[in-house]
Amino acid sequence: MNALSVDMHLLYSCRTMKVLTQCLVVPMALQILLASVRIVSKTIGADLFLSPTSPYKLSDLTVTSSVTGSNVNLWVDSTQKDKRYVMIIGNETQTYILKLAALPADTIHMDVSVTRGKCYSTSAVSTITLNGKAVCTPCSFSNIVTISK
Repeated sequence: MNALSVDMHLLYSCRTMKVLTQCLVVPMALQILLASVRIVSKTIGADLFLSPTSPYKLSDLTVTSSVTGSNVNLWVDSTQKDKRYVMIIGNETQTYILKLAALPADTIHMDVSVTRGKCYSTSAVSTITLNGKAVCTPCSFSNIVTISK
């Protein structure tokens, strides 16, 4: 191999490497998509199932998904003392049916939008509706769906 071909090979390798590494410097972030839900008394606003004096317990809540059926990820922050809520975790657009004991069921629909970039995609909750009425558009982690019973 002569000097010219070595220089051309190095130039080609550097250009190829630069194109390949442009996407590798992206910081990784965990995307958690969720709907935060409180169920309260419509007469006094008290928590119906997450506080120690509530008439219902977390085990009285059933949640089903239009995507995963009864396999729904729920999380409750037990350190929260005021305005407790349950987080329903999902990673795609779906509808949830929530039923607390014998009370009428409620429907929460969560729309997930995906933004595709050159090297990666990001997802976000774009809309949440409760029984067909918009709760937030666009949505953030601070939005809480409050169901009054």
